[in-house]
Parts: sequence; structure tokens; C-alpha cells
Amino acid sequence: MSHIKIVSEKTIFKAKLFDVYETEIVLPNGEKRIHHNAKRHPTVTVFPLTQAYDIYLVSQYRYLHKKVTIEAMAGFIDSGETSLQAAKRELKEETGLTATHWEELARVELAASVFKGTAHLFLAKGLEPGESNPEPGEEITIIKMSLEDAVKKVILGEINHSASMIGILMLDRLRRKKKL
Repeated sequence: MSHIKIVSEKTIFKAKLFDVYETEIVLPNGEKRIHHNAKRHPTVTVFPLTQAYDIYLVSQYRYLHKKVTIEAMAGFIDSGETSLQAAKRELKEETGLTATHWEELARVELAASVFKGTAHLFLAKGLEPGESNPEPGEEITIIKMSLEDAVKKVILGEINHSASMIGILMLDRLRRKKKL
């Protein structure tokens, strides 16, 4: 297995939700290269699931993609906050729901090169309704559907947010193996 040596790394741009850094590396053959990478701050993605295997998702306009998406509720982990605290906050903010049972399903690396970021995927069960409090500018529609229908939407490409797809397919697999 070849090893790449990192000679130096420096941050060249800082934003609220990501940093861009420049890394000088030496390849196994001795060649030097400069890489520019973006590191996204960690996120959580929450999958609220009822006893009847209905899942709550959100629909919202995403200007970056110029379309309305269907996805699991998600958000960034604030400074000083654990991933579980962020998951609970995001669920309450976006849907008004609270949950009595939480389980981290996975930690997903969002890309293999150029962009670095980790999404913590959480299952939320034992749901209680409440008042939502979305961030300013968030226009969120809550959608409740069967897990089976959510899987169909993933397969048809109607749900194509990567962390949402992974979580929905994981939940379906766990349901089928009777591990939910």
C-alpha cells in the first residue's frame, strides 16, 4: 500500500459552515502536489420512525439545487454541542417532535476526495408532537409516509439526498431483519 506524506496544511478560507485548506503532499514516487480541499462542519440527520414504520421527512426548496427536495431533517452540529444534542435540537426545531429513544445508526463520510464531512445518522423513536421552531428563512413542509414508500422514492430518485438515502435504506434493512 502506498503512503502519501503530508508536508504542510493551512487554512486559506473560513466560512460559518466549512473551511477551505491547502495541503502540500509528497506522493510515493517523490512528486510534490498541492491540493485544495473543503472541510464541512459535522452534521446530523434524523430519522423519526413510528411504531407502525411511518417515517417523518421534510420537503423544502434548496436554492443550491434549484428544486424542492424530500429529505430527512438535518443540520449542523453547533460548537460545544454533541451529535446527539444536535439531533434532538434539529428534530424539535424542524418538526416539533421529541423522542424518548435515540440510536446512532451510522457515521457517514460524505465524499472520498476534495470535500470532507461527516454526517451522524440517528434513529428517533417514541415520538411526541410539539411546536416546531424553524430557523429564519426555512420553509419546511413535514411529510409523513410509510418506510416502504420512502424506500420506493429512494429507488425512483425522488429522494436523492445522500444521507437521507443511506438512512432510509438502513432502516428498511433493519426492519426486514426485525431489528427495529
